[in-house]
Amino acid sequence: MIRSILLALALALPLAGQAQVDASIVPEDAPDWLSMEEAIATAQADDKIVLVYGYASWCGFCARFDADVFTDDAVQEYLTGNFAPVRLDIEGADSLQFFDARVTGRDLGGAMGISGTPTNVFVDTDGALITKLPGYTDPETFLFALQYVREEAYETTPFDQFIVARRTGLSLEQAVETLMAPPREEPEAQ
Repeated sequence: MIRSILLALALALPLAGQAQVDASIVPEDAPDWLSMEEAIATAQADDKIVLVYGYASWCGFCARFDADVFTDDAVQEYLTGNFAPVRLDIEGADSLQFFDARVTGRDLGGAMGISGTPTNVFVDTDGALITKLPGYTDPETFLFALQYVREEAYETTPFDQFIVARRTGLSLEQAVETLMAPPREEPEAQ
């Protein structure tokens, strides 16, 4: 019995000093999140892409994504101008309207293939999945992802080549050539 108590205490101690995470709390300087119905209507009216941000309240990386990425000025500016953003609690039991279907957040997250959080899902104005970006990423890479989707570069270019082109100022063709070039051989020291 004493061993069981000591084991339970030993396992609980590392967690005792950690703050409770609640990713359902949105930072004050976050984007203006829309309801699912508003996001779809806005996307259809303004030719924008629906960005579905899949999160769970217990997800530490979701809270970090909210605090670090969605509050970034460049990300917010591009997001607001080109996307209709909506938060989706992938464990939510509330009913919401997604195009012609009435579903829960849990069911929609599953239908979108969100198996981990955070996951950003890009949806066109007809409700078709364009692509998704699972996991945490820094603001610069997320901004590249937004541009990649908005500019439809995913149709012709792998994401890593798109990033090289953006970071270096090269055209997409030049970025492909740079990535595909054989490594230079260093001269031997004499």
